[in-house]
Amino acid sequence: MIRENTNRFIFRNVSSADMGLIITETPHITSPERDVEFISVPGKDGDVINDNGKFKNVSVTYPVNLISDERPLDLMARKIKAWLQSEVGYFTLTDTYDPLYYRKAAYVATLDIEDKVKKIGISSITFNCKPFKYRKDGDRETVITQPTTLYNPEAWKSQPYIRIYGTGAVTLQINNNSFFISDIDEYIEIDSELQSAFKAATLQNNKISFSTFPSFGAGANSVSWVGDVSKIIIKTRWCCI
Repeated sequence: MIRENTNRFIFRNVSSADMGLIITETPHITSPERDVEFISVPGKDGDVINDNGKFKNVSVTYPVNLISDERPLDLMARKIKAWLQSEVGYFTLTDTYDPLYYRKAAYVATLDIEDKVKKIGISSITFNCKPFKYRKDGDRETVITQPTTLYNPEAWKSQPYIRIYGTGAVTLQINNNSFFISDIDEYIEIDSELQSAFKAATLQNNKISFSTFPSFGAGANSVSWVGDVSKIIIKTRWCCI
């Protein structure tokens, strides 16, 4: 039986402890690498840096022991492989080491559980994660009905989800940037991470007149609008590295 206070991670809404896994060491997390190119120019000393404006994915590794008190080790190992490998995509990954944040993680590696004794297997589980980790409170919906200021507690720019309830043409203003939206019918959703506008399952990109999507910088961010708006719902998605 794994104790309640044992460190654990949760992936796809399943706890590692429920799978019989005990984390044996603090997880190893490498810092994300910025996606840049160093270009040699003939006749010029030193390389020119071409910044592609993004970070590469990062690996998060949990050294674990599999404790199988009642069921055979090979049966538990198959269950763990089904949990980690049955679906491809990014899913929420949290752990008890960093309880205020989560990551968007995929598991695409092989999984080998070495049988040390009959009821204990030793392995490590490595997730391929997007470079940023996200504050859990940044996923809460903030409802605003009048101009306001939102404070970003992190040092990094966030890419919010914004749902505007209103009618007709609206200009959303964030800090010194304006975002024009035409012909809103009830509401429109803007997802800066997906770089898309939609209403439920219907694309609405033809109603936006901007190519750079809204973002929130570090510190104070003013939010206001011009037009017929009853309310705006925002998920700020505060994030950091």
